[in-house]
Amino acid sequence: MTIRLLFAGAFCAGLLCAQKLDPRVNLEDAQKAEQSGDLARAEVIYEKVLTSNPSAETYQRLGLVRHLQNKFPAAATAFDKALQLNPSLWTSHLFLGIDDYRMNRFADALANLQSAERMQSGQLEIGFWLGATHLALHQDWEGFAYLETVLEKDPKNADALRLLAESYANQGTHLLNQVAEKYPDSAAGLQVQGRALEFEGSYNAALQYYRAAAIKDPKRPGIQEAIARLADRTQ
Repeated sequence: MTIRLLFAGAFCAGLLCAQKLDPRVNLEDAQKAEQSGDLARAEVIYEKVLTSNPSAETYQRLGLVRHLQNKFPAAATAFDKALQLNPSLWTSHLFLGIDDYRMNRFADALANLQSAERMQSGQLEIGFWLGATHLALHQDWEGFAYLETVLEKDPKNADALRLLAESYANQGTHLLNQVAEKYPDSAAGLQVQGRALEFEGSYNAALQYYRAAAIKDPKRPGIQEAIARLADRTQ
């Protein structure tokens, strides 16, 4: 009986040792789960594999499946552990930067994205997120430059087009508002005030500002069209 117990114990210990040293089956299961779209199952398998066989590549895969589930804090933790084991994983730097951005940690995002760019210069995905991060940090010209570079290489990039258009519009509005505040009696200042009143639905008051702007500068772009538009509404 004692010999049988010892033999059974040795067999179990050997099996556990083999499982610990050869995690390929588990990793294959995780990859199959990813391919089938079962990210939650893949996440659980990667976590189990990492308890006995921690590696930078597996932490990176764990981070990716968490990221795809919008678990940004947990994903960032996995990418950070991957980089502790292998700082040269540019994909982990990229996605850690993206997750930092998603969590509004823009300074950290910029640092990680810049690390990714140093390792893999020219990647459009890195350029897009660097542009977005610079804009979030109110570094508009740097952000514009990155997004414009992305669009030069990929003119149909919808995300870059949208973000660049929105940012240009916001900056234009900001500059116009500054003109209205500093030079309220100029043609530009009067036109901005007219736009604000028109947006609020105060058409008669807006029309007066547009007409005052036209007196100062009859050829100012958009001013005659604005007067004609509101003239129809106030009749």
